[in-house]
Parts: sequence; structure tokens; C-alpha cells
Amino acid sequence: MKKKIETAETIKIIPETTEEAIQQLVMANRILANEGVLDTFGHVSVRNPENRKTFLQARSISPYEVTEEDILEIDFDGNVLTETAMLPYGERIIHGALLNARSEMNAVFHGHPAAVIPFSVTDIPIKPVMHLGSFIYQGVPVYDDYEPDDGMLIRKKSEGERIAKHLGEHRVQLLRGHGCNIVADHLPQLVASAIYLRDNATVQWQALLVGKEPKYISPEVARVAMQMALFGPMPTARSWGYWVARVKANMPDME
Repeated sequence: MKKKIETAETIKIIPETTEEAIQQLVMANRILANEGVLDTFGHVSVRNPENRKTFLQARSISPYEVTEEDILEIDFDGNVLTETAMLPYGERIIHGALLNARSEMNAVFHGHPAAVIPFSVTDIPIKPVMHLGSFIYQGVPVYDDYEPDDGMLIRKKSEGERIAKHLGEHRVQLLRGHGCNIVADHLPQLVASAIYLRDNATVQWQALLVGKEPKYISPEVARVAMQMALFGPMPTARSWGYWVARVKANMPDME
């Protein structure tokens, strides 16, 4: 019997149940690990469609290893609601704070792609230089208001609230010398944002190495490109299907 192949028209982007959200969250973790955006550290989350005041996130484990059994339900204060002895991520407060502040967003990424970090420790901002980086047309603020005794980790509710206030209405923020946070409408969009933020940063610093200021994409053009080339229903489903296929080819337990 031939396997049923999902197409861009049949891929489900928005989960309607907690179970569907968990399955999609597991795949998001695996994709970001498979594509080299997340390694040992970093994490993603999704708002629980059955309880919008909680979110779903893996226990403290590398994204490459996440399974459905590893997923926890957590409230916006960072309290684990799942009855379990499994430990959550220490920086889960980032996810709670951002989802609480941005009710229109349903997914959060926190990671440390090496390509973006130079832009957090210099005066050169990340800007769209490729159409797939168009979603950062609003700008990417750099956070540098760490708690003095937490080693640049975001673990306190008060700092999570500062992070959320600093992000404002942007989709992406950098954390000085640490990494980045991203918010998105849903997990497939979040995955695309994380991958293409990394790629846009790589192209930008490669262009800067040439020795001339790159030709950045204007906000007016970027707003259109964001929907046509990246965040519209068809490109979102097409990208997600591609990354899912790569996970299934490279991770035997995900077939």
C-alpha cells in the first residue's frame, strides 16, 4: 500500500486540540534540530488551543530527542501543571511572558543561532537582505537589561516581563551575547522565522565582509514579500512539508 503523501493543500497548519498541538510541537523541535538552528540548548513552545492561558513545551531535553511523552503543560508564571517528575526548561518564563503579553501570537522560539549573535554585540542591526528575511522589516531590538546574578539567563518573572515589554510589537529580539527570541502566529511560521532569521543574518554578514553596505529591502517591499514569499498559507505549508520530509528521512523514529 502506498503511503499517503501530504500536499501543501492538505497540511494542517493550525492545531485545534491539545493532542494536535503536541504532535506539531514535537515536529517543530525535530525540524529545528535537523536544520541546525537548535542543538543542545534552546526551546520552542505553543499556546494550548484548549486553554489559551497555558502553553505546551518539552521538558529539559535537547530538541533532537523530544517525543510526545516529553511535553509539559505550563502556565504563564512558569508553573508546571502536568503531574510529572520531569524537569522543565529553566528559561520557560520567557515563553510565558511573551505569550501573556502578545495574545495574538501563539508560538515562541528561544535559541542561540551563532549567525545572529554578532548583531547583538555590535552597532550593526539585522535588516532584511533576502526576501525570506522580510519578516524583520519592523526592526530587531537588542535586549541588554539582564539580572546581575543570573548569568545572562532569563529565569525570573520580573525579567520575563521586561523581555516582553522590550519586544513590544516586534516579532524578533536579540539578547546581547546570548541569542534571540521570536514570536509567531503558529508553529510552522515560527519554524520558518527561526530558520530564515539565521539565514538572513548569515547572508548579511557575508555581504558586509565584501566591504560595502548591503542593499537592504525596504519596509514597504518587505511587508509584501513577507506574505507572498514566507507567511502566506501556501508557502507556509510548502516549507513545513519540506522540513517534515527531511526529518522523516533523517530521523528513523519519526517515520
